[in-house]
Amino acid sequence: MRPKIKKDSIKETSPKSSRPTQSRKATQTALLSHNTLSEKSAPHNVNKALAGSSKQLSAESQLTFDHSHFLQQLAQWFSTAQRDLPWREPENAHDPYRILVSEVMLQQTTVTAVGPFYRRFLARFPTVQSLAAAPLNEVLTYWAGLGYYQRARNLHACAQAVVAKHGGVFPRNLEAVLALPGIGRYTAGAVTSIAFDAPTPIVDANVARVFSRLFCLEGDLKAPASQRRLWQEAENLIGHCTGAAKHNADCRPSVINPALMELGALICTPRQPQCPFCPVETFCAARAAGRENELPHATPKPAVIELQDVCAFAARCGADGQEEILLRQRPHDAKIWWRGMWELPRTTLQPGESSQDALHRLLHDELGIEGSIGNHLKTLQHGVTHHSITLDCWAVEVSDNTELGGANEPSPAQWHNWDELSQLAIPSTMRRLLTWLKSHPVPNEQLSLL
Repeated sequence: MRPKIKKDSIKETSPKSSRPTQSRKATQTALLSHNTLSEKSAPHNVNKALAGSSKQLSAESQLTFDHSHFLQQLAQWFSTAQRDLPWREPENAHDPYRILVSEVMLQQTTVTAVGPFYRRFLARFPTVQSLAAAPLNEVLTYWAGLGYYQRARNLHACAQAVVAKHGGVFPRNLEAVLALPGIGRYTAGAVTSIAFDAPTPIVDANVARVFSRLFCLEGDLKAPASQRRLWQEAENLIGHCTGAAKHNADCRPSVINPALMELGALICTPRQPQCPFCPVETFCAARAAGRENELPHATPKPAVIELQDVCAFAARCGADGQEEILLRQRPHDAKIWWRGMWELPRTTLQPGESSQDALHRLLHDELGIEGSIGNHLKTLQHGVTHHSITLDCWAVEVSDNTELGGANEPSPAQWHNWDELSQLAIPSTMRRLLTWLKSHPVPNEQLSLL
């Protein structure tokens, strides 16, 4: 007899709410790259920064801001310090569709996490036409693991709009790009500037942090007044690219906007900014005032809501002799997480409700089937959008000839064998649970004990 399965837990968190970050090794590489600039070739203020004389900066340097000089310094640094990233490879660097894919993936997700998904996604959907023609369920399957699945839905809808309204050719006009589904001001600016060298500004978390220190901006950077100031500074800076390009051909929007983001990711980091290695240190008002570790002010985080969920693991022997498990697809149109994705049937406990009562409600009211509740199998902790969820998985026994679908069933439930799971869009937390369950078969005597 197989020993009783003990309660265990898997710790899982949602993608970080920040744009590109980097490993300590990447930081050291970037800093070493910057240090290799020779004194002969490096501009005077870069040598001054590398020599550690930045502490002598005077606030008087902030009275006049030389945009052209700033852009030249930034472009020179970026040419040696930028990271080798998949979306910067020659075949991807100026393709608006591939830039769009990378920018959407990088929203709320780290560079390290995005890299493998980016390559896999483009291997399956290499063009905007191929993405537009694919069914949404397949797109969600290739997105599974990145989280924030509304991004995949928006990207799919955007590709369909480009094909339907623009003949599959990505528009160059900023207003036309903004009119595409799911495209906001930042994404539109990133695509048009990087792909087409359009002088369109961008402000993401990295750029906002750079500007908050560069111009010593007070207050919450997400407040409307702060956002207006940030976008004004970004527009003003990118507008000087034409003049700066007369002195340095790299002072183009397709270089400057990525350079600003890279500066925030590698040098002007949220904590302990690497000011002595910053190529534009002498322009920084916060550095001059000794406030680089104080700014930007932290934005208050919303309170975390705790939820208790239960899910049912039911297995049977299929007609072909393979083990099948019961899965349910979440509604496509409901305002819930993981819309249209597959999972073990689950529900959230109501106030005062026990796990067993919630499981009976799930089986009878939501699935329209009768089942016997067995052992508790697994506990997972995971988070999503300011919620901390404890998910308990229970073994459930249902008859092999049970007909699925009751009058109150909100979404379809189906039997699937294990091999079919790779073709289904399944959230990463649920896929980890299924992987664990497959490697820990549930003995029959544990299926029906309550």
